[in-house]
Amino acid sequence: MAGLFVACVAVTAAAAPAASTSDAIIAALQQVATEQSAKYNMSIALAFHQPSTSADPLAVAAGFTDSGLGLGTPTRRADPYDKYVWGSTTKMFTAPAVLQLVERGVVGLDDPCAKHIDPILQQLNGTTLASSLGADVASVTIRQLLHMESGVRDYDNDNYTRAQFADRAHEFGPVETLGFVEPGLRFPAGSRQSYCSANYVLLGLVLARHWHDQQGAGAAWSWQAYDQRTVIPSALRALFPNSTFADAKPCSAWTPVHGFMGHYEGSDLPAQDVWDVSCVGGWTGGNYVGSVSDVARYTYDLYSVGGPVVSAASQALLTNFTAAGGGSGGGHSDGGFKFYGMGTFSLDWSIGDGEGYGHVGDTYGYQSQTTFFPAHNFVLTVATNVETTSQAQPADATCVGYHAVLAAMQGTPPPTCTFNVPHHFIGTCNCTSASAA
Repeated sequence: MAGLFVACVAVTAAAAPAASTSDAIIAALQQVATEQSAKYNMSIALAFHQPSTSADPLAVAAGFTDSGLGLGTPTRRADPYDKYVWGSTTKMFTAPAVLQLVERGVVGLDDPCAKHIDPILQQLNGTTLASSLGADVASVTIRQLLHMESGVRDYDNDNYTRAQFADRAHEFGPVETLGFVEPGLRFPAGSRQSYCSANYVLLGLVLARHWHDQQGAGAAWSWQAYDQRTVIPSALRALFPNSTFADAKPCSAWTPVHGFMGHYEGSDLPAQDVWDVSCVGGWTGGNYVGSVSDVARYTYDLYSVGGPVVSAASQALLTNFTAAGGGSGGGHSDGGFKFYGMGTFSLDWSIGDGEGYGHVGDTYGYQSQTTFFPAHNFVLTVATNVETTSQAQPADATCVGYHAVLAAMQGTPPPTCTFNVPHHFIGTCNCTSASAA
């Protein structure tokens, strides 16, 4: 039987109306968590955040953190404040950090990335971007990296996976990671859009280089020295107690939540617990570890009107889903499909009838999604401890959870929702109203 824990919500007499709404939302999330945990055989945590409803995110959890997909032994019940491994959701921290440098005039969006990367590469291993990845890569701009328009080939391939699982706890830093990138561009930079995590490893080197420069003369050159938490304004960092970025060690050193990998597409790896595998995975493209509450709060702070992380102009860049040449990229046909902004996915498809954006995470043993809904000014965040080929479970929980939360806020029965993903990641959310049913 899946265990369920609920976040405590402080309520005063003056806040009674908001408290009743909070209680209804928590009840709705409880039901979603319990059902989804059983459906996919996993632990799951969900968080809702809307400051006008509750100052702190509302969070629930279900399942066991030491079992999933029929693997492991279920002994430790999930807690809402458990830390999960978020994979590519890390890009939601990396892109704003780069845009903060742009706002300060340190980096230009149309600067060749080599201008900012070569100084640190020369210090770390005596190379330049051109000598490592080819002359064409050196001319790629910061904007093209952020917007997935660089044409750079990805490191996240079969060779990288085999190397990681051959030495499970080894942390691949950015120089080693880029060693798995085939030199040259897949397509001319700026001509189309295609998702590639290597872009965000390169952006990490931009950030690490300028972090070093800020430390003054005599500072040691090191990719680990860059403090990824500094993207969060200093006055707010205490509000994120369960957030960290792994720069060494396996995931077991960072979280009590085991990750279970079913089938890793493109490899012959068996289903297994990957808790002992390095948590550095892609560094600034994939190394965030934290709770759903922290991620929900950060997502709200990043995208809400007047949010404190970046300027309104930078927010517009994050959510500009116009692809190069009018195409949508990422292997999807055009026809108005919104794909990727800067560190931000369009996630409209996961709710079926509205606008949502944020990020998904898919890494060894863990899959997740965090989504901001501008029309309703709230965030729904989902983390799971399983990795499946379809990556259906975070979007399924978002589909069902979003409509359940809206119904709770409106005091109406929740609709019946189903999520279908044809192959991988992007699917459709279909709901039938309670009255129609």
